[in-house]
Amino acid sequence: MAEDPHSDSVPGAIRVAARALIIEEGRLLVMNYEDANGPWCVTPGGGISKLETLGEGLRREVREELCIDIDPGDIVYVRELLGKNAKVKHGGITEQTHQLEIFFRCKRRGEVKLGPHPDNHCIGFDWVPLTELPQRNFYPHALAGRLAQDVANGFKPHNNYLGDA
Repeated sequence: MAEDPHSDSVPGAIRVAARALIIEEGRLLVMNYEDANGPWCVTPGGGISKLETLGEGLRREVREELCIDIDPGDIVYVRELLGKNAKVKHGGITEQTHQLEIFFRCKRRGEVKLGPHPDNHCIGFDWVPLTELPQRNFYPHALAGRLAQDVANGFKPHNNYLGDA
């Protein structure tokens, strides 16, 4: 049986995750997944462990997933994921899931390659043009439609709390 991707969650608690927005030449680095509900992609990152800072946890997660080091920069989005409201429950999301995701702009160091122990359902990574995110089943969907414009605008603060999106 595959390990629960949210096994680090405390029952009844909000799981905190950090996500890396690594954008180069108009393309976003994404992790690709596929399960019985179909394919999807998200930015690299994941759950923060107890006594880890957001930056430490994000660097660890990205190193595990893509074998690169990153320099986390500004926080540009905050998202809540409530499983009870998710239209499709990919990759271990359940009705009980409550996750707070913090998205950082990041710079990478090193060549990207898939880590030796990919997450459940992970089938690889890709550099996706920002304008193609809506067609790639990118999560959160609310970010797929606005990221290209936010990058063009220099991430000026404006409604960067995505809510339960």
